[in-house]
Parts: sequence; C-alpha cells; structure tokens
Amino acid sequence: MPRRQMQSLFIALLMFGSAAASGQESDEKSPFADPDMQPSYRALCHEVRELTKDRETGATRVDFSVTGPLALVHFDGTLAYLGLCGTAPDPKVLCVTYQTNDMKVGEVVTAAGGYSRPNPDFIVLDPCLAQRPEEPAR
Repeated sequence: MPRRQMQSLFIALLMFGSAAASGQESDEKSPFADPDMQPSYRALCHEVRELTKDRETGATRVDFSVTGPLALVHFDGTLAYLGLCGTAPDPKVLCVTYQTNDMKVGEVVTAAGGYSRPNPDFIVLDPCLAQRPEEPAR
C-alpha cells in the first residue's frame, strides 16, 4: 500500500478510535453529541425535560440539539439570543449565536450547541448554531 494511503488510513483509524474513546453519544435517541458533531436525534420541546433530566453540566463540553418554535429573537448588536420551548412543563432553551438569520418568533428552528443547565427550567446552548429544519446541515 502506498505510503500516502497508509497515512490516510492511519489518520482515519485514529479519528474513529478517539471518537469512540471520547464518549461520542451512541444512544439512538440522544440529542447529545461531542462538540461540533451532529447528534443522532434532535429533541422536541416536549421531550427536553425527560431527555436531559440526569445530564449534568460538566467540565467537558457536550453539544445538545433541539427543534421547536422560537419564543424569543433578540440581537444586541454583537450577539443574537434565540429562545425556544419554555411552555410549562418544558424548560426554556436559549441559543447564543452571532446572527438571527431573519428568524422570527413562532418560526420552528433547530438549535444545537454547547450544553449548560443553570437550573432545572433553563438550558443555555453557547456557542450555538440555529437553522430552519428544511435548511441543509451546517
């Protein structure tokens, strides 16, 4: 096997092994993933509390993905704040990003980003990317 192909194969194996070793979420219905990875499942607002009930915010970043209607769209000139979910008993989810992409309150979007949970009724995704479900994944 040519040296270049061997190096490519070795790098691919290392990447695969490190993803498995680092705890890439493997649960079929998990909205969590390693940083900057697409989760295998996007939670819906009514599922968020149950799917996150035992998940602690740790020292290592983990990403979370949720799809739901926007309840808040705010841009302060530097950061954009997109609020999803929050109708009782669903926790509120705040996506902190850099632009609103002309998204409007009531529009259904998918947000994914670094998960933190300041309290049981509030989840922050920072950094976060948001897109309309029909848009191709970024």
